Amino acid sequence: MKRNIVVILMLSLILSMNTVINANEIKETRFQDRDVDKTMSEIDEILLKANTPKDVLDNMDDELKTMIYLNSGEDIEYIDVEKEESKDIPMLRSTGYEISDNDLEIKVLAFVHGADQVDIYPSYEWLTPVQPVGKDYFGYTTHTDYSVVPGERSNLLWAKEYASDAWTSVGSMAYTSTAMTGFQHKGSSLGDADWDFYFKGNAYFRADIDSSNPVNKIAIAYVHDTSWTSKFSYSIGYAAAYIGITPSSSNVGYKNDVFYLNY
Repeated sequence: MKRNIVVILMLSLILSMNTVINANEIKETRFQDRDVDKTMSEIDEILLKANTPKDVLDNMDDELKTMIYLNSGEDIEYIDVEKEESKDIPMLRSTGYEISDNDLEIKVLAFVHGADQVDIYPSYEWLTPVQPVGKDYFGYTTHTDYSVVPGERSNLLWAKEYASDAWTSVGSMAYTSTAMTGFQHKGSSLGDADWDFYFKGNAYFRADIDSSNPVNKIAIAYVHDTSWTSKFSYSIGYAAAYIGITPSSSNVGYKNDVFYLNY
């Protein structure tokens, strides 16, 4: 009986997402419809062969491993990623609150693909259940020494009601803005639920390396807007390797980090 209830709840969540994407985005984002011709053990071996550290691999979930294999294939090389800890990131904050690392985790994985391209996997995961009201934001942007490869992008949103549940795919995050250096997702496709759920989003894009000595930096940001107004209660300053957040309500939580790709 409990299983039936959970299935019904998840179906209700899926229907409430109200995701709108065009035909090209459907082709790009619906990688979960492709046949996976490898077992998880074989995918683990591919990632280990790419010099992915064992501790990093152990902390990856199967959904992300599968996403990496389906998008990047086998001819890749792991890139060590370092988070900027100084928090010296310029932002204008009139109100709002910073989301704790204990509540929301932002990460990025990256792999060399070919001679002068990198595959980048930004992701976020709520470690505590939340109730998005259709106004959240997730964005990521590299330095101008990189430029996104057209058509080489995909993403999936996942949800579960209880921490012990398996993750269920609930669709794709709509691309609401595209730049030469990255992408943005904003609105109901990041969740519009009637009660608390755990959510995570996995994204992928390929970028050309346009400089012989690139600034290997990527900025990633998330905004959790639960304000009562029908409008978004924040503004975003989006530029190369920079995402500034300006909340206009105390019900707006924000988190943004900068990472360096060491290769």
